[in-house]
Amino acid sequence: MNAALKAGADIVVFIDGDGSDCPEFMNKLVQPIQENRFDFVIGSRTRGRREPGSLSTQQIVAARLAGWLLRLRYGVNFTDMSPFRAIRSELLHSLPMREETYGWNLEMQMLVAQKRTRILEIPVNHRRRRGGTSKVSGTFKGTILAAFRIAVTFFRVAFSSSQHHSTVAQTS
Repeated sequence: MNAALKAGADIVVFIDGDGSDCPEFMNKLVQPIQENRFDFVIGSRTRGRREPGSLSTQQIVAARLAGWLLRLRYGVNFTDMSPFRAIRSELLHSLPMREETYGWNLEMQMLVAQKRTRILEIPVNHRRRRGGTSKVSGTFKGTILAAFRIAVTFFRVAFSSSQHHSTVAQTS
């Protein structure tokens, strides 16, 4: 992330390195930012087509729960905590990101929502991972650790001093 910011990139895209995200959707994430219509675009795996076995039941439940909590706290309508996202570099640089483990993607979504920025969620397809073992859904311990870190991140950010509201547009 820091390398992209130092290199002067206007937009930073995050994508999982395990082959589960579909890079052919990258342009759909970047284009709304290039057109200056949005500042943050996230791909929703739960709204896109999913290859059987690509998301575990606990990942889908966690995404729905996080979306519900974010709606309650900020009035935004996220349906996923997907790592596949694009963000305007100056916005990313302005975020006081602290989380370096399982809760980083939720933290980014929450901080973006607090900044009254223009947010778009689009459906993206998702595949089973092509390589490696999931730290989150691969083991019971990983699932528990991820749930704990995500919960800690939510409560830390949700009850911090800066509270603003954004709106999330969704496309089909």
